[in-house]
Amino acid sequence: MKKLFSLLMVVMLSACTSSIHMSQVDVGTNSQQELASGKVINIEKSQKIFLGFVYDSNYVDQAYKQLLQQCPNGTSMINVEYLTNHGFLSWTDKIRIKALCKPA
Repeated sequence: MKKLFSLLMVVMLSACTSSIHMSQVDVGTNSQQELASGKVINIEKSQKIFLGFVYDSNYVDQAYKQLLQQCPNGTSMINVEYLTNHGFLSWTDKIRIKALCKPA
């Protein structure tokens, strides 16, 4: 019985899970010309957490700054995904931003 319990604990503690939260934001009015001439960008930033210690906590700010740099004229049709991947004693938080840059 102890061996079965130990085996079950090892399996349970080594299991991995994943969580995804998504948000769709439409900024302003989108004409057909904007949709056809706009450039789609993808940004992904992440942070690693081990035993609850956070090392890079400004990954969302970095993603936002990169969005502003790549789209100086503004954006439309922003899709934001926030992902959490859980591992053994650690997890990774990721943010993925997909947006349509407005043309100049």
